[in-house]
Amino acid sequence: MKKTILIIIVIALSVVLSACRLDKVKFGGVRMMYGTNEAGRIAYDISTFTGIEQGEVQAETGQVILFSYLVDLDKGALFIEWQDPNGEVMWQKNIENSDQGEVDIEINSQGTHKILIRGAGAGGRFDVSWSEE
Repeated sequence: MKKTILIIIVIALSVVLSACRLDKVKFGGVRMMYGTNEAGRIAYDISTFTGIEQGEVQAETGQVILFSYLVDLDKGALFIEWQDPNGEVMWQKNIENSDQGEVDIEINSQGTHKILIRGAGAGGRFDVSWSEE
Protein backbone atom coordinates (compact mmCIF):
# COMPACT_ATOMS: atom_id res chain seq x y z
CA MET A 1 0.00 0.00 0.00
CA LYS A 2 2.82 2.44 0.89
CA LYS A 3 4.53 1.62 -2.39
CA THR A 4 1.35 2.43 -4.36
CA ILE A 5 0.92 5.77 -2.58
CA LEU A 6 4.59 6.63 -3.22
CA ILE A 7 4.20 5.81 -6.93
CA ILE A 8 1.09 7.99 -7.16
CA ILE A 9 2.91 10.89 -5.48
CA VAL A 10 5.88 10.55 -7.83
CA ILE A 11 3.60 10.47 -10.89
CA ALA A 12 1.64 13.50 -9.65
CA LEU A 13 4.85 15.46 -9.03
CA SER A 14 6.15 14.49 -12.46
CA VAL A 15 2.98 15.77 -14.13
CA VAL A 16 3.07 19.04 -12.16
CA LEU A 17 6.77 19.63 -12.82
CA SER A 18 6.52 18.77 -16.50
CA ALA A 19 3.79 21.39 -16.86
CA CYS A 20 6.26 24.06 -15.66
CA ARG A 21 8.29 25.66 -18.41
CA LEU A 22 11.72 27.02 -17.63
CA ASP A 23 11.15 30.15 -19.72
CA LYS A 24 8.16 31.18 -17.62
CA VAL A 25 8.52 31.61 -13.90
CA LYS A 26 5.93 32.69 -11.38
CA PHE A 27 7.60 35.19 -9.04
CA GLY A 28 5.13 36.66 -6.59
CA GLY A 29 2.77 38.63 -8.81
CA VAL A 30 5.08 38.48 -11.81
CA ARG A 31 4.69 36.00 -14.63
CA MET A 32 7.68 36.58 -16.83
CA MET A 33 9.51 35.22 -19.81
CA TYR A 34 12.77 36.98 -18.96
CA GLY A 35 13.85 39.01 -15.99
CA THR A 36 16.74 40.45 -14.05
CA ASN A 37 16.99 42.30 -10.78
CA GLU A 38 20.65 43.07 -10.25
CA ALA A 39 22.78 45.97 -9.04
CA GLY A 40 21.96 48.93 -11.25
CA ARG A 41 19.14 47.37 -13.26
CA ILE A 42 15.68 45.83 -13.04
CA ALA A 43 14.23 44.52 -16.31
CA TYR A 44 11.40 42.13 -17.07
CA ASP A 45 9.42 40.89 -20.05
CA ILE A 46 6.09 40.14 -18.42
CA SER A 47 2.74 38.68 -19.33
CA THR A 48 1.18 39.79 -16.02
CA PHE A 49 2.67 41.81 -13.17
CA THR A 50 0.67 42.76 -10.10
CA GLY A 51 2.89 43.48 -7.15
CA ILE A 52 6.16 45.20 -6.30
CA GLU A 53 9.74 44.77 -7.46
CA GLN A 54 12.42 46.66 -5.56
CA GLY A 55 16.02 47.72 -6.11
CA GLU A 56 18.43 49.43 -3.74
CA VAL A 57 21.11 52.06 -4.25
CA GLN A 58 23.81 52.95 -1.72
CA ALA A 59 24.36 56.66 -2.26
CA GLU A 60 26.32 59.52 -0.73
CA THR A 61 25.06 63.06 -0.18
CA GLY A 62 25.93 65.20 -3.20
CA GLN A 63 25.99 62.34 -5.74
CA VAL A 64 23.95 62.62 -8.90
CA ILE A 65 22.46 59.36 -10.14
CA LEU A 66 21.29 58.99 -13.75
CA PHE A 67 18.03 57.04 -13.64
CA SER A 68 16.70 55.67 -16.96
CA TYR A 69 13.44 53.90 -17.71
CA LEU A 70 11.92 52.23 -20.75
CA VAL A 71 8.38 50.88 -20.46
CA ASP A 72 6.30 49.27 -23.22
CA LEU A 73 2.94 48.03 -21.89
CA ASP A 74 0.25 46.04 -23.68
CA LYS A 75 -2.07 46.20 -20.67
CA GLY A 76 -2.34 47.49 -17.12
CA ALA A 77 -0.20 50.15 -15.48
CA LEU A 78 3.25 50.53 -13.96
CA PHE A 79 4.24 52.96 -11.22
CA ILE A 80 7.95 53.73 -10.69
CA GLU A 81 9.18 55.52 -7.58
CA TRP A 82 12.56 56.57 -6.11
CA GLN A 83 12.63 56.90 -2.30
CA ASP A 84 15.35 58.30 -0.06
CA PRO A 85 16.49 56.40 3.09
CA ASN A 86 13.68 58.05 5.08
CA GLY A 87 11.00 56.82 2.66
CA GLU A 88 10.45 60.27 1.14
CA VAL A 89 9.56 60.18 -2.56
CA MET A 90 12.24 61.92 -4.63
CA TRP A 91 10.81 61.03 -8.06
CA GLN A 92 7.83 59.09 -9.40
CA LYS A 93 6.14 58.20 -12.67
CA ASN A 94 2.82 56.50 -13.47
CA ILE A 95 2.81 54.78 -16.87
CA GLU A 96 -0.25 53.27 -18.55
CA ASN A 97 1.05 52.77 -22.10
CA SER A 98 4.62 53.23 -23.21
CA ASP A 99 7.18 55.76 -22.07
CA GLN A 100 10.89 56.24 -21.74
CA GLY A 101 13.17 58.82 -20.25
CA GLU A 102 16.10 59.77 -18.10
CA VAL A 103 16.21 61.85 -14.96
CA ASP A 104 19.04 63.05 -12.73
CA ILE A 105 18.42 62.15 -9.09
CA GLU A 106 20.32 64.51 -6.79
CA ILE A 107 21.12 62.70 -3.55
CA ASN A 108 20.35 64.76 -0.44
CA SER A 109 20.43 61.93 2.12
CA GLN A 110 23.23 59.40 2.47
CA GLY A 111 22.22 55.76 2.78
CA THR A 112 20.11 53.13 1.07
CA HIS A 113 17.71 54.54 -1.50
CA LYS A 114 14.93 52.36 -2.93
CA ILE A 115 13.57 52.01 -6.43
CA LEU A 116 10.04 50.61 -6.30
CA ILE A 117 8.23 49.30 -9.36
CA ARG A 118 4.56 48.55 -8.79
CA GLY A 119 2.51 46.70 -11.35
CA ALA A 120 -1.26 46.72 -11.64
CA GLY A 121 -2.12 43.98 -14.13
CA ALA A 122 0.78 45.15 -16.29
CA GLY A 123 1.81 43.20 -19.36
CA GLY A 124 4.67 43.99 -21.73
CA ARG A 125 8.17 44.93 -20.67
CA PHE A 126 10.07 47.38 -18.56
CA ASP A 127 13.73 48.18 -18.06
CA VAL A 128 14.96 50.60 -15.43
CA SER A 129 18.61 51.29 -14.69
CA TRP A 130 20.70 53.67 -12.65
CA SER A 131 24.34 54.71 -12.48
CA GLU A 132 26.42 57.47 -10.96
CA GLU A 133 27.12 60.37 -13.32
